Amino acid sequence: MALELVVFDLDGTLVTAEINFRAMRRAIRDLLLEHGFPVEVLPMNSTQDLLRSAFAYAGKQGKSPVEISELRDKVYAAAVEYEWEGAKNAQLVPGAKETLQALQDHDIRTAILTNDNGEVAKYLLEKFKLSKLIDLLISRDDAPHMKPSTSGLELILRQFNATPTSTLFIGDSTIDIMTAKKLGIPVIARQSKLRTEDELLTEGALVVFPTLTPIIPYLQEQKMLLPRRMKTKG
Repeated sequence: MALELVVFDLDGTLVTAEINFRAMRRAIRDLLLEHGFPVEVLPMNSTQDLLRSAFAYAGKQGKSPVEISELRDKVYAAAVEYEWEGAKNAQLVPGAKETLQALQDHDIRTAILTNDNGEVAKYLLEKFKLSKLIDLLISRDDAPHMKPSTSGLELILRQFNATPTSTLFIGDSTIDIMTAKKLGIPVIARQSKLRTEDELLTEGALVVFPTLTPIIPYLQEQKMLLPRRMKTKG
């Protein structure tokens, strides 16, 4: 396929924010317990599972959309403290800027789909001078539901009028792979601390790299990246 659009996850893929997810989940769980949620509906294996289970329970208990929205705001307010702490200590993943620049040079559109807070995501892009290399940012503030829901990814496809067959997703988690696979979008995985190479390949990644440096050579080898278009002099 000839690429037209590449969608990136942010934390763990382009940058390593080192968020203390365990502490974040404890803070969210404690907040939910204070609001009367039973501990058995609050799984601690992942933040996404914790939130998905909690909001599903709230719906079954007859909470109105407004009440669930207010609860979601409180939960996200508890989470953002840990996201800012991680962002301030974040590092750029090797090859991130070079990969984005090469895609831009090839006229490939780029987007970020992240479950992070929007302001934190913008801060990270500015911190590492990536903003001008990204065409669109969709954070949890912009999409109706977070990954593994496909709502954010569908927003991106509509924005660029792109098809799954001309799109590539690059992420570092099984949730990233799961989300893209639902729409038939192939995934290249960057191995972070979240998952092992075997886990990422088993979930369906085409290939797994420890950094982003091999991405462009791989795309060229697989003929997914056409030769760079020469600009005419005017």
